[in-house]
This record gives sequence, structure tokens and C-alpha cells, in this order.
Amino acid sequence: VPEALEEIRAGNASSGRKLVVLDDDPTGTQTVHGVPVLTTWSVEDLTWALTQPSSTFYVLTNSRSIPEDEAVSMNREIAFNLSAAAETTGTQFVAASRSDSTLRGHYPAETDALQESLGGLFDGVILCPCYLEAGRLTIEDIHWMRQDGSLVPAGETEFARDASFGYSSSNLRDWVEEKTGGRVPASEVVSVVLAEIRSGGPQHVAEVLRGVSGGCPVVVNAVTYADLEVFVLGLLAAEE
Repeated sequence: VPEALEEIRAGNASSGRKLVVLDDDPTGTQTVHGVPVLTTWSVEDLTWALTQPSSTFYVLTNSRSIPEDEAVSMNREIAFNLSAAAETTGTQFVAASRSDSTLRGHYPAETDALQESLGGLFDGVILCPCYLEAGRLTIEDIHWMRQDGSLVPAGETEFARDASFGYSSSNLRDWVEEKTGGRVPASEVVSVVLAEIRSGGPQHVAEVLRGVSGGCPVVVNAVTYADLEVFVLGLLAAEE
């Protein structure tokens, strides 16, 4: 889509919403510039961040380094404080829980905690672990990682054998079933297919997302930034 980034920026600006990124590891904040980064999250801190001119800000939780129960409590605290700060400032926001493109992190514990603490009224949870520069791509719902010049399914890499966050599934729909202990079957996970992103454009993406409800996980397939831009345009349209 020509000038997709300009459309995305304009859509974000016109909505007046803030994008709040809860970052579970310090590497995420190293990929951005020109945005506030908080390392504490009192109501006062979050109120300040919501009133800054930047359309986004990061909250560095470093939650990947702590036990799951502590991560859940932390996310709940941030969500409650964020809601209070948003009410004080009259600001709307959308939350992104940034984890690892190698699928290591407290999923679904952290996103569950956010949904519950922010009111539990979310239609869907977007799963987009792509990190294109590192060769971490999602094609036909399978998450791939580039190693030694070849693409390897994520479940066959050393990351899948992580002592704390290990997994066996490379297909993200199966991965959701695995990580949720069967609470969300793979058959119920919605997939935004790469071929349909490229042939149907933002209109098709929006149509798919408008059919999502009940906090359903949604897998995003993407190989290029152009794919992600089309998806985001569709997401903004569906939210609107």
C-alpha cells in the first residue's frame, strides 16, 4: 500500500490514543528512539507519560527475568495504574505486551493479566512475533528463524529448549494451545493469512478482525514490513 506509514501515523494521530508498550526485556527499548521510557509505573509516572507529545511510550518491566506469579502481579499493577492515569488525563490508550520473537516469555499469563485488569472487554489478542532483521518470520502460521543462512522452524531451535520458557510447537496456532494448556484449542485461533494480506489488503484484514470476539488469539503472518503495514491498516480500520 503506497504511503502506508503515513496513513498509519495519521490514523494514530487522529484517534488521539497512546500506544503503551509493556516491555518484558531491556532489548526492546534499544530498538526505539525519541519516545519516553519508564522504569517505574506509579500513577504519577504514567500520567506524565500520557501527557507527552509522543504517540507512544515504553514501560520497561523486565518481567521475563522474574517468576510468572510476580510478572502477573506486576502487569495487574501497571494496568490499574494506567487506567487511573488515563482517567485523570482523559486519554485513551492501546496496550502492547512486547515479548520475544523466539517465543520465550510469560504467555499467556501476562496478556491474561492485562485483559482482566483493563476490564476484560477485548475482542482479540494479536500475536505478531516477527523480527524481520533477525530473520524471524511467520508463514502459513509457522514461525521461522534464520540460522546459518537457512530458515528453521522455531520448535526445532535451541530457543524451544529454554529451561524456563520451552515449547515444542512451531505452528503458532498449536503453540497457543500448548501454552494455554488446551484452554484455547488451535482450531479456535484466528489466522490472518499471508496470501490474503497481499491479495485482499487492509479491507480483508479488517473484515477478518471484525469477526473476532471473546479475547481470541489472532496470528499474524508476515515476511516484510509491507505485510505488517497492511495488517496494521486493517487493524486500525477494524478498531475504528
